[in-house]
Amino acid sequence: MMRSISAVVAGLVLLAPSLVGAEPSSEVAFDAPTRALLAAADPASGGKLAEKCHKCHGDAGVSDDPEDANIAGMRASYIYKQLQDFHAGKRIDKDMNRQVKRLDGQKMADLAVWYASLPPAQPAGGTADPAVFQLVFFGDPTRDLKACASCHGRDGRGGQYDHPAIAGQNQDYFIQTLTDFREDSRENDIYSRMRLIARVLSDEEINALAGYYAAPVTEESEEE
Repeated sequence: MMRSISAVVAGLVLLAPSLVGAEPSSEVAFDAPTRALLAAADPASGGKLAEKCHKCHGDAGVSDDPEDANIAGMRASYIYKQLQDFHAGKRIDKDMNRQVKRLDGQKMADLAVWYASLPPAQPAGGTADPAVFQLVFFGDPTRDLKACASCHGRDGRGGQYDHPAIAGQNQDYFIQTLTDFREDSRENDIYSRMRLIARVLSDEEINALAGYYAAPVTEESEEE
């Protein structure tokens, strides 16, 4: 028994350095100060700052490039988190990492509330595959897959804090995002939520989900 205990202790000692070096996927906490910062943010100031974002994200937060994100109408809390993650190097994109270096927390909050105030991107009219409705509304318990709607809303317009709107998102960007999560190229999802989901989705399912969320969702479609 003493020998077994010694072996466990020795293993923990060897493991300790890696545990100490482990870092959280994000440094953003939606505590009272963060919520107060967002509540008091100035969208007019954010609109002026956003002029440097137009090249990629469009004049009104809707991109002309299918590989860039539509961010108009996103929750301010989600946009703020992504900006902070880019700033801290928790999310890697050389252009975004460079752009946010000039921003402090107040400017990030102002940008976030500005984009949140804009009309969201309208569905692009892609094909909604009825076979993917199960994943959207019920998930797949056999693969520990939560329904997309449980976090992103039944209408795809997002949930609380760090759950983004995905309805009307560019299909190419949608597919690349899930691919990045699956390949660990993007790691700023708290508790590895999206990485765990993306790893068990097939390429066909990712493409179908991208098509579904680019398409209008109607009550008639949900009943089929």
